[in-house]
Amino acid sequence: MGLGEFVRSSLRILRLATKPSRKEMWMSTKVAFLAMILVGMLSFIVQVLMTIVTSNWTGS
Repeated sequence: MGLGEFVRSSLRILRLATKPSRKEMWMSTKVAFLAMILVGMLSFIVQVLMTIVTSNWTGS
């Protein structure tokens, strides 16, 4: 793929792209926020479990 072909392909994609509607943008925002909450909860649970598991280990 040469530079000229890449530029033509990129321009074609940009011509087809449309601005999302307010409804689509709000849905994307809600999904991203929910994903952040779920990942945060999962990492907190893993941290608590690892703290419990390793609290009884003694180092020599």
